[in-house]
Amino acid sequence: MRVVRALGLAILALPLMAAKARAPQAPFGDVTLTATPAQYEGKCPVRIHFFGHVGVTAHPMVFNYHYERSDGAKGQVKVVHVTNPNATWIGVHDYWQLGASGQTYHVWEKLFVNSGNTHIATDQAVADITCK
Repeated sequence: MRVVRALGLAILALPLMAAKARAPQAPFGDVTLTATPAQYEGKCPVRIHFFGHVGVTAHPMVFNYHYERSDGAKGQVKVVHVTNPNATWIGVHDYWQLGASGQTYHVWEKLFVNSGNTHIATDQAVADITCK
């Protein structure tokens, strides 16, 4: 934890847990992906929520995205039309349900975002699962 001073105000900056980011690249701001829960121990199957955060800097714009995961599966390409001139980020989601009694898993997903000649891939959002 750290204190950041901006415009004469003290702001408490908390570290992001499990967030994976890429530096801004026009026409995008930050692109991140998190897995929730990132660690799980309990009854299975369990449903992992992967939440992507796509910062947008151009309006209007069109981009597409898809997910790839550690078992080799690739999600369907989806298209987003950003028409709201006030939109600064777009949320995208994926879910993965897995697990069997007595098994452990170390899984990940990556988010791929494309618009024109700009191609961004997040780092892996990881989930560690122990099934009872």
